[in-house]
Order: sequence, then structure tokens, then C-alpha cells
Amino acid sequence: MAPVPEDDAARPDPSTREGSHPGTGRDTGSDTGSAVVAAGGAGDAAALQGSLPAAAAASVRWVGVVATLVAAGALLVAQHSGYAATLGVTLVLALALAWGWPLLTGSYTPAATTLVLAVAGVAIVLSALRQDLLWVPAAVAFGIVLSFFGQLVRRSGREGLVLTLLSSFGGLVVVASATSAVVAANSDRGRAVAVVALAAVGAAVVGDLLAGARALARALPLVALLAAVVAAMVAAARVGQVGVPEALGIGAVAGVGSWSFRRLFALAPAMVTTRGQVGAATGSVLAVGAVIHLFAAIT
Repeated sequence: MAPVPEDDAARPDPSTREGSHPGTGRDTGSDTGSAVVAAGGAGDAAALQGSLPAAAAASVRWVGVVATLVAAGALLVAQHSGYAATLGVTLVLALALAWGWPLLTGSYTPAATTLVLAVAGVAIVLSALRQDLLWVPAAVAFGIVLSFFGQLVRRSGREGLVLTLLSSFGGLVVVASATSAVVAANSDRGRAVAVVALAAVGAAVVGDLLAGARALARALPLVALLAAVVAAMVAAARVGQVGVPEALGIGAVAGVGSWSFRRLFALAPAMVTTRGQVGAATGSVLAVGAVIHLFAAIT
């Protein structure tokens, strides 16, 4: 059997993965952010690889904070308003994710991946028009096929094929999770769960705002947890339909889950760009959809 060629993207390149120039040992981690900013408009995928210096994790990403609050707030109001509003806001946020996600996750063809996620994202969200969600798997499958087709027609070689496909698949999973929460707006119980969860998501941003406090570095998960749980309890008391034990669970899972999602990308080179921060923020809000769907289904 002929040997299977390796994917170049799976092998770290010392010049891009390790943050140093070969033969010199000079650290270039601090140069990664400026390279990404320069490459963001030019579409240079090579600059999207590697990671920021560890100290960058202590930076407050203000665009990401604002985007998280806007996304969570918009979905909260939409859920409280009803099904149509929730569907519309989810669709807008899915398109925002399609814009920022490929750069954030290191796709080697960010423009093509954005197109794939935008087209597939619309299909996935609109599949919630059937409220039993039976069309969602078919819409996700369509997105997977579209992702492979986009790589078949690319003319830039197969460099980064695996990472690019993973970027597409990850975006599809996030949009599908968000879509599962759309149907929660059809019942009082579902709307209450969504409001509690999204309040927790918004409150957990306190963990992002305190990222620069070195004394609290190890306590940030606990800070995010406490803020999320308190917000969930307050929201549950106002909307009803959700008991204290459920509010504690929803607040903990949704709030800490959303904060952890953003924290996961703290050292991604694209986090120095507006596009990358928007991708992380909208993704962290949309990913909570599965939590809302699960708790809404528990009666």
C-alpha cells in the first residue's frame, strides 16, 4: 500500500508554531498579534497560526466583552418576545459567527470558510421553522458536504486541510446548538429557562473584565461561577417557572460554559482583531443553546 501523505498543517512549523526564528532562538510571540492584524485584511492564512504570548491571556478584550453582552442581551429580549424574534436574532448572530469564526480558529481559507458557514448557518437556523427540529440534522449534513466541496475546489493546495475542515465543523456545531434553543420560545417554561441562562452568560463577563487582575488569575473561574449563579437566581425570581435548584444548575453550566468558551481562545492570534473577538463572543453565546434546550425539556 502506498504511504499516505501527511497533512502539513499537522506538523508544527518552528517559524509559526513555536514563536521563534529557526537558528536564532529569538522569540517572535510578541510579533504574532501585529502579523495577524496585517494579515486580517490580506487573507494571509500563515499569520493565523501559532499563539500569543502567555501574558496576553491577562488582557481585557473589550470588543469581545461588548459583543458578548450585546449578543446575550439581544437573545434574552428576543426569547422574551417570542419565536419569530428569537429566530431572527439567532440568524443574525449566526452570520456574525460566520464572519469571525474562521479567522479565530485558524482556517487556511478564511474567506471560503466564512461563505460555507454563512450559507450553511442560514440553512441550519431556518430549519427551526419546523419546530420539532427534524430538519436540523439534514441542514448540518448540508453544511458538512459544503465544507468538503469548498476544499475540493480550492486552488491553493491542501495545506491546512484538516484544520480548515475542523474550523468549518466547529462553526456548524455552534450554530446547531443555538438553533436548538429557538424552539424554547414557544413555551413559558422554555422562555424562562432561556432568560435565566442568558442572564448568567451576561454576568459571567465579570470574569473577562477581571482578566487583568493577576491576583485573581486562579480565581477567575470561581468569580465567573458566582456572578453567573447570582444573576441566574435573580432572573429566575423575576420570571418564575424555574425553581432554585434549576436556576443554580442553569447558571453554573451556562455561565461558566460561556466564559470558558471565550477563555479557550485567549491566546489565539486572532484575538487581537475585532473579527476574532466577535467570533469568540458570538460563539460563546450561541453555544449555550444546547443548555437551554436541555433544561427547557426537563419538566
